[in-house]
Parts: sequence; structure tokens; C-alpha cells
Amino acid sequence: MKKRHLLPFVLLAGCAHKPEVEIREVPVISPVKCVDPKAIPEEPPRVGQRLTGNARQDLEIVAGSAQALRTWGQAMRGLLEQCVGKAPQQ
Repeated sequence: MKKRHLLPFVLLAGCAHKPEVEIREVPVISPVKCVDPKAIPEEPPRVGQRLTGNARQDLEIVAGSAQALRTWGQAMRGLLEQCVGKAPQQ
């Protein structure tokens, strides 16, 4: 008897109203290159493998690396400022 009561619901389940398909055009901002990728400077080499354990020698290696990273960072900042403008001074 219970199966007879479920049969109409099962048969009508296939008649459910399907939502209409709506096609819209949405504007999408496409990225624009503000810097030539060839202008991006190479990252300075890592120096971890060059460290010797001798504090004086390692200081020279790390100091040279720090200077190279600073120069690289300043060049990268210059490229970034070409894209978004100058950052406020602190």
C-alpha cells in the first residue's frame, strides 16, 4: 500500500520546472603589461653554499650578497613604480 502512495510523486518528479538559461555579457578587465619582461633584472645568486664557517670570510660573502640584493631590490622597485606610481615616502 505504501508503494502506491509514492508512485505519483516519483512520476511527477520528472516534471519539475527547469530554470531558464540566461546569457549575459560581463566586462572583464584583461591584464596589461606595464613593464617589458626582459627589463626584469636577474635575482642575485644565493650564497648559502659559499659560506665557510670562518666569520671574517663569511662576513665578506654576506656583505657582498646584501649589497647585490639591495641593488636588485631598488631596480625591482623602479620597475614596480613604473606600473603603479611612486610609493609614499616613510
